[in-house]
Amino acid sequence: MAAKKKTAKKGVRKLARKAGRSAKPKTRKTAARKVAKTSSKSRKTTPRKKNRVVAKKKTFSVKAKASGKTRRSAVKAKVSKKTRPAVKAKTKGKARTALKTAGKPMIPVLDLEKYQVKSVAETGVKDNFVGSTRYAWIGSGQCGGRLAKAFYDLGYKKAIAVNTSHHDLDLLAIPASQKFLMDIGEKGAGKNMIRGQQAVSQWRQDIQHLARKTFGTEVDHVMVCIGAGGGTGGGSAAELVNIARDYVYSIGKSDPNKRVGVIMTLPTAGEANSPKVAENAWQVATEMGKLASKGLISPLIIIDNEKISRLYPGKTVREFWPSINNTVAGMFDVFNRLSSLSSPYTSLDSVDYQSILRSGGCAIMGLTRVEKFKDRFALSSAVKQNLEKTLLSDGFNLSTARVAGCTVVGGKRMMAHTLNLQDNINFAFDVLADLAPRATIHRGIYEDGREALRVYTLIGGLDFPKARIEELKAAQLVAVP
Repeated sequence: MAAKKKTAKKGVRKLARKAGRSAKPKTRKTAARKVAKTSSKSRKTTPRKKNRVVAKKKTFSVKAKASGKTRRSAVKAKVSKKTRPAVKAKTKGKARTALKTAGKPMIPVLDLEKYQVKSVAETGVKDNFVGSTRYAWIGSGQCGGRLAKAFYDLGYKKAIAVNTSHHDLDLLAIPASQKFLMDIGEKGAGKNMIRGQQAVSQWRQDIQHLARKTFGTEVDHVMVCIGAGGGTGGGSAAELVNIARDYVYSIGKSDPNKRVGVIMTLPTAGEANSPKVAENAWQVATEMGKLASKGLISPLIIIDNEKISRLYPGKTVREFWPSINNTVAGMFDVFNRLSSLSSPYTSLDSVDYQSILRSGGCAIMGLTRVEKFKDRFALSSAVKQNLEKTLLSDGFNLSTARVAGCTVVGGKRMMAHTLNLQDNINFAFDVLADLAPRATIHRGIYEDGREALRVYTLIGGLDFPKARIEELKAAQLVAVP
């Protein structure tokens, strides 16, 4: 042990001497003393095996300071060739570790990333009809409720009726779960539209809930049915349109304004003898006309009860209103049904049909049966009669129409064996194009099992018939601002 200590001391002294030679004369002894002191301290604090390594490191640092070189250059100068491969191996090990770390994900995967929101379709009440467009119906008041019921009978089961009178609701043959009494503490609104407006505002949330529950989410178009002369229907009209629009928006449909329409009835001459009824009709018709003109509803369909009373003379009291409501609902159903059917000739498809519904403004529908279909002018005359024989209001300017659809339905034998029938049909389409020069005309030719020729006409995007409403105002001498 003593011999080893002496050998270590000799090695340290040699290093100190070498360091002292390379330094300036004045600092040789000082440098040697510092090295000696440092080596003695390292011998006390470090294990025996590491003494030489520590001494060498200290010597390198002293030598670097003495010669003016940087520590890095001194280390490079004294590191032997044996130690360089070890440094490189250490560097390579760090690089490999870095590569492994780079390949691993630094941020953990959360369960929330795997979760996807699934849209759940709410069926609501199940429909039972054939058609391309799924309708929902909101009937308000006595007249509106009867119209909604007429569509319900045709298989359009997504229908609700609201009223301020339980007597009117009780007479509607639809499920009780699809009726709603807007109880305002009165036995109905009478002819007071303010009560009707207050009622729907008070029960707005409940009506929205009933609509969502009954309609579900599988609806393409909502129609609000009202009677313009009544207190409940007329007073609730604007707010029900807003409710329908909110519903359409809530189920994720685009352009709610184009998916909410209104069917409005005007009073007969006898009903309009009451100044209050005439005033209500004028106000509601004017308000709905403005919404249609601005494109906030589509379409607005006006049913003129006075015109219907002239078209259906001799009807009994029991037959009159059901026949009117059923005819209106039936024409609606025919176009919806035809647009879902294929044709070996020309089809008016669902896209064509919905373009008419969403064209804004007002719409009219007509139906005519053609007896002398071999006559070249019989079909063209039928198209003109459709516009006169319609149950809807008069006074429309056809030149303002944006879109129109005309469909001819005939028997199979007729379509197969009647000469020149195609030319006659084309001529009828051309006549409609002349009557509505600005409109896009959609054509359809279908065949069925009945050996009869019928012409159906649907025109949309019409301007509001102000002349007809002004006639109502002038005839009743209604004092309105």
